[in-house]
Amino acid sequence: MTVQSIGDQARAFALQSASSRIKTTMATLTAELASGEVADLGARLQGNTQDLAGIEARISMLAQFGRSAAEAASHARGMQDALTSIHSLTEDMGRGLFIEPGAVTEGLVVARSAQAASALQTVIGHLNGAVGQRFLFSGTNSDTQPLSSADAILSALTAEVAGLTTAAGVAAAVSDWFDAPPGMGGFVDLAYHGGPGGQPMPIGEGTTVSLSTTPLTPAVRDSLKGLATAAMVDRGALAGSGIEARALLQGAGKALLDNSPALAVEMSRVGYAQQVIETARTEGSAASATLQTARNQMREADPFATSAAISEAETKLQSLYSVIGRLSQLKLADYI
Repeated sequence: MTVQSIGDQARAFALQSASSRIKTTMATLTAELASGEVADLGARLQGNTQDLAGIEARISMLAQFGRSAAEAASHARGMQDALTSIHSLTEDMGRGLFIEPGAVTEGLVVARSAQAASALQTVIGHLNGAVGQRFLFSGTNSDTQPLSSADAILSALTAEVAGLTTAAGVAAAVSDWFDAPPGMGGFVDLAYHGGPGGQPMPIGEGTTVSLSTTPLTPAVRDSLKGLATAAMVDRGALAGSGIEARALLQGAGKALLDNSPALAVEMSRVGYAQQVIETARTEGSAASATLQTARNQMREADPFATSAAISEAETKLQSLYSVIGRLSQLKLADYI
C-alpha cells in the first residue's frame, strides 16, 4: 500500500492558510454584524445590482436637489428680510413726509430731506446685500453688486434737476430718469449693474423656482424714486423756495405711501416662493428617506445568521488550534 504524506513545511503552510481563511471569515462576519450590511453585496443580490444602482442614483439626485433648495431658501429669506426692512422704512418715511405741517421752517425741510437721503443709502445697502457670495437682487448677474452708491445716484439726479424751479418739475425729472429705457442715460444705464429677472433654480423633481425681484421691479424702483425725490432738497434743489420744497417732500411722501401696497405684493411673491421651496424640501426629504430604507433593506445583514456564522467560525478556529497543538507535541518515537 502506498502512503502519501506531506512535509513539515507544507503542513505548516496548509495550517497557516486554513487559519488565515477562518480569521478572514471571522473579520468579515464581525464587520457585517457591526455595520449591519453584508460584505458581499453581489452575492446577496445574485448579481442583479441594477435596482440598487437606480436607488443610489436617485438618492444622489435628491441630495443635489436638497442642496439647491437650501441655497434657494437662504436666498429667498435674505430677499424677504431686505424687502421687509425697506417696506417698513419707506412707509414710515412716507408717512412723516406726507403729514408734515405746512408751516415747518426751511431748516426742518432740509433736515427731512437729509433723512430721506440717509434712508436711500440704507435701502441701497439692503438691495446690495449678498448671501454666500451671491448678490440677492442682481438677477442673472448674481456675482455683480446691483446698485451704485446713493451718492452716485443723487449726484446724477442733481445734474438732471439743475435749474428747475417747481416741485412738479423736479419730481418729473427724477421720475423720468428712473423710468428711462436702456440707452437713454437713466437709472438702468448708470445705477443698475445686475441682470434681468432671475435664473430658474431646480429644487426638486420637476420643480423649479425663480427669484426675479431686482431694483428694476416697479415696486422696488418706485421706493428708490420716492426717497431720491425727497433727497433733492438736501442737494440744493428748489433752494430759496420753501413752499415748493415742502410740496416736493409732501409729494415724495405720498408717492412712498402709494407704493407701499405694491411693495407688500412683491413681498408676498417672495413669500410664495419660500413656500414652494419648503414644500419641495419636505417632499425631497420624504422621498430620500423612503429610498434609503429600501437601499438598507437590500444591503442589511441578518444579525442572527451572522452571529451563528461567527460562532461556527470560532469553533473551526478552536478545532484547528487543537490540531496544531497536537501536531506540535508529536515525537519521532510516536511517529515510528
